[in-house]
Amino acid sequence: MMEGINLEKRGDRYILDVRGQTCPYPQLMTHFALQKMENQDVLEILTDNPPSARDIPIVLKRRGYKFEVKKENGLWRITVSGKG
Repeated sequence: MMEGINLEKRGDRYILDVRGQTCPYPQLMTHFALQKMENQDVLEILTDNPPSARDIPIVLKRRGYKFEVKKENGLWRITVSGKG
């Protein structure tokens, strides 16, 4: 387990808050969170780091995950809805 990971479970949704973190930590924390997920779970990643907002979706796509990216006021919300 990673120290200092901000991962909260709300029902069938995990919220991973990596705001203030720089590479490679957001990617590593995303990998850790995805390992905890069940097929029906949703992972919501919150980041304010532009390189992470660029790189995390690349890795998700390469690994076959379905996801959506939204940017609002300097905050990226990457919602992962399983593999597809």
